Amino acid sequence: MENTDTIPVLDLGPYLTGVDGALTLLANELRVALEEVGFFYIVNHGVTLEQIDQAFDVTRSFHALSLDDKLEIKINLMNLGYMPDLGQKVTTSAVSDGDKPDRGAAFFMIRDRAPGMDVSPNQWPAIMPNFRQTLVPYFESMMDLGMRMLPIFAQALDLEEDYFEPFFDRHEALCFQRASHYPADKLEPGQYSCGPHTDGSFLTLLATTDVPGLEILTVENEWIKAPLWPGSFLVNSGDMLTRWSNGRFRSTAHRVINDSGEDRYAIPFFMQPNPDALLECLPTCQSETNPPKEEPITCEAYLKWYLENNFLHYGDDT
Repeated sequence: MENTDTIPVLDLGPYLTGVDGALTLLANELRVALEEVGFFYIVNHGVTLEQIDQAFDVTRSFHALSLDDKLEIKINLMNLGYMPDLGQKVTTSAVSDGDKPDRGAAFFMIRDRAPGMDVSPNQWPAIMPNFRQTLVPYFESMMDLGMRMLPIFAQALDLEEDYFEPFFDRHEALCFQRASHYPADKLEPGQYSCGPHTDGSFLTLLATTDVPGLEILTVENEWIKAPLWPGSFLVNSGDMLTRWSNGRFRSTAHRVINDSGEDRYAIPFFMQPNPDALLECLPTCQSETNPPKEEPITCEAYLKWYLENNFLHYGDDT
């Protein structure tokens, strides 16, 4: 396990190719990373650099469309479509301190054709068909990668390696991906490109971009810049996993400040369990001296609360 400043790097290659003992080694490394940092990089993950680059290329092209074209698919109450600039203001995190909406726009999507689904729930720009053609297989690659990582998370929590599988057999209903654009414009005082927050997810996968801006809050309460690690994914545990693990795995605050002078793009994938999965303290994360800290809640209920309190279109009557 290498280290980039304070964020560890995990090599998935031996595990994905079936090397004996690789799962146990990775689980131990992941446990340390999520108990002490809340973030880690993964390399040799099986997603090609070509596919990552293509996803970034179409994201740039989409955000370069005219505002009128993008507003044809303005975000709806399913949280799907185009969210214009200034459409997000984080309020759910204890570290939220911005007093203005964030300077960033994003396109939101879920799985395009889930099993049994005849019509896509997503809103796609008719003017740009290659956007859909590129982001749908990218989304599928993220889902596949997340699922292949579940045994690592389970073993890191002292559970059987297939423990999480029943909780993720219908999880495409809640997984979503955003293709974000953070403009190079100067931020106003008290404003962020993306305000300090913790993710509401089980885990988040973020392909590394070539423009800096992401910052992570350390256990020493200092903001550090996430190093650029070409071809890697930055992974973090979110609030759902923190609740499930009784706080054992950290949901670490992070923010985006794009002061690079360049437009910045990001394509985070947020992986959630089944809608009816109950976030109830895991048996390996509680004891007589460490009782459950949170009341049980379903994933769907938690995500609904999270989205409604962080995105301004939920208060938009139009």
